[in-house]
Amino acid sequence: MPAFRLPYLLSIYVIGCLLLLSTVAVASAKDDDAHYDRISLVAAASDEVDNDILEATLSVYREGSNPSLLSEEVNSTIQWAIGEAKKVSGITVQTLGYQTNPVYQQQRLSAWRVRQSLRLESRDIAKLSQLIGKLQERLAVGRVGYRISAQRRNAVEESLIIEAIALFQQRAELVAKQMGRSRYRVVQMAINTGGAPMQPMMRAEMATMADMRTSPSFEAGAQTVTVSINGMIELQLD
Repeated sequence: MPAFRLPYLLSIYVIGCLLLLSTVAVASAKDDDAHYDRISLVAAASDEVDNDILEATLSVYREGSNPSLLSEEVNSTIQWAIGEAKKVSGITVQTLGYQTNPVYQQQRLSAWRVRQSLRLESRDIAKLSQLIGKLQERLAVGRVGYRISAQRRNAVEESLIIEAIALFQQRAELVAKQMGRSRYRVVQMAINTGGAPMQPMMRAEMATMADMRTSPSFEAGAQTVTVSINGMIELQLD
C-alpha cells in the first residue's frame, strides 16, 4: 500500500467513528425526549353493593371402632341432607371432601373418625335459613357467609369502570393544565377489579346458631366494590 494513502484512510476511519458516535447520541436524545414529561396517575371509583347470595357449610362427623359402620352413618346422613335440600327450590347443594382418619392413643389405633360436609348456597336467604334450621337436626353448621353474585358484580364493575376512566381523564386534564399544556396522551393504563371474599358471620353469631335448632335469622348486608386505574400520561407540546 502506498505510504501517501495511509493518512487518507486514517482520516476516513476517524470521520466514520465520529459519525457513528453522533448517530448514537442523537438516538439517545430521541429516547430521552420520548420519555419526557410522563406522569403517573391513579383513579378509583367505589360503590356499596348488597350481598345477594347466602352460603353455608354443614358437616356430619362420627367416631368409633368400626369404620364401615361409621361410613354408612355418615353417608346416610349426607344423603338425607341432600334430599332435604332438593325439596327446596333455588338451593344449590354440593358435597365436599370425605375424610376417614385413624385415631391413635399411646401409639396404638384406638378409633376411626369419618367426616363429610355439604355446601349450600341460594339467593333466597329466607328459604336457605329455614333449610339450615332443618338440617341442624343431624348436621353441624361450620361456616355461614354472604357474597355478591358474579352477575351483580360484573354489572357494578362495568359501571365503575366508566366512572373511574372519567375520573382518570379529569385528573389528566387537570395536570396538563397546571403544567401549562393543552394536550396529553395516555401511555399506559391498567384497570384493576378485585373480587371481594365471602363475608363470614361473627363467631358469637355462629355459636348462638349452633345452640339453636330453629331457623336462624340472617342479614345479608353489603360490600364495597372498587375499580382502580393505574396509568401514565405524557404531556404533549403545543
